[in-house]
Amino acid sequence: MENTLSKYKPIADAIASLLHPYAEVVIHDIIKDIIVHIANPYSKRRVGDSSYLGLDGDESDFGLEMNVLGPYEKEGEDGQRVRSITAVLRNDEAQPIGILCINLDFSPLETAFESAFEVLNGLIRPAEIEARPEIIFREEWRELIKLEIRAFRLEKGLAQDSMNASERRELMRRLDQKRLFYARKSVEQVASYLMISRATAYKDLNEIRKGNGNIF
Repeated sequence: MENTLSKYKPIADAIASLLHPYAEVVIHDIIKDIIVHIANPYSKRRVGDSSYLGLDGDESDFGLEMNVLGPYEKEGEDGQRVRSITAVLRNDEAQPIGILCINLDFSPLETAFESAFEVLNGLIRPAEIEARPEIIFREEWRELIKLEIRAFRLEKGLAQDSMNASERRELMRRLDQKRLFYARKSVEQVASYLMISRATAYKDLNEIRKGNGNIF
């Protein structure tokens, strides 16, 4: 498997070199659910890290019959805007064995051309931007949580450290309604993002669920 995927490594390196330093290119082994190669790893991920994909190569279940997924938008580790596209990698029998993801960091453009960004974005934006393929990234609950928190702050006009207790519980309720607390350590992850203690996060969630008639 790894030898089969290794033939794609020069392609990943070439793309990362052409778009350096803005592009990170990652090859995932979808059977072992690990990263087997990463070029320009600005996300700080490493070879051998878990991919958190939860796939087994069954294209009928996960939409892997498509060769290309995207482009779609996501949020980077530091909250930056990232545009990504994914290619499905196959063996000689045309079975999906991996995916190659190109993550293009747009934050330098936003910083350098903030006043004109919307105009530039309208000019360079593809005619169609596909929705984020949840079927592929369903196990990336950390990213889903970050996206929900970011959307909530934008909606409420809140800075990272300006959320009061009432707003925090409203956010926790929204996360719970979207079933983002199903993953192990997801509550601790939210506590870290909100800069509160784990005890406070668990207390908030417990009160919310009691109010809804659910048992924590």
